[in-house]
Amino acid sequence: MKSELFVFHVVAVLLAAAALWSIRHEFTQRATTRLAWAFPPLFAVVAAAILLIVSPGKRVELWAAAIVIGFLLGLGGGVILKINQDFGQKLMRVQRSWDGVGAASLLLLLALARLVSSDLTTRQSGKFGILGASAVFLAAYLAGRYLTARFYNAPKAIHLDMVRGQNPHRTLIN
Repeated sequence: MKSELFVFHVVAVLLAAAALWSIRHEFTQRATTRLAWAFPPLFAVVAAAILLIVSPGKRVELWAAAIVIGFLLGLGGGVILKINQDFGQKLMRVQRSWDGVGAASLLLLLALARLVSSDLTTRQSGKFGILGASAVFLAAYLAGRYLTARFYNAPKAIHLDMVRGQNPHRTLIN
């Protein structure tokens, strides 16, 4: 059982790292495809789900509250993003934002904390479910933020000719 948990915790760390790596386009202000925008919340949700499933503390009411609050805050966070879109090439670009990168970074730190505390130092959990709730809060935030940015902001965004993976160095006025 311990080796199975170790594998799950390592997978959660790898998925959280993939979420952080795949959200780099927001920090560098580079144009990327609409599909690439879906990867960070997808990786984050799967990593958080793994952390919830293997969590020693089962606090469903706390997790449900974390999901709802995180999702609602993510919906609000996605509204304030300034997006440009190349409608012909289906590329999106956002003004440098720290909230998505911060949420993905915190998720990676939580996954690493679970790996180190549970598997490497074999510390007994308090069984409160706080780490799982925090992880699902961050994943729900990223998911809500993506949905708002992709389906609310992007369709009404200003068109800007872009090349994938490049920053056109023009304004992002909405």
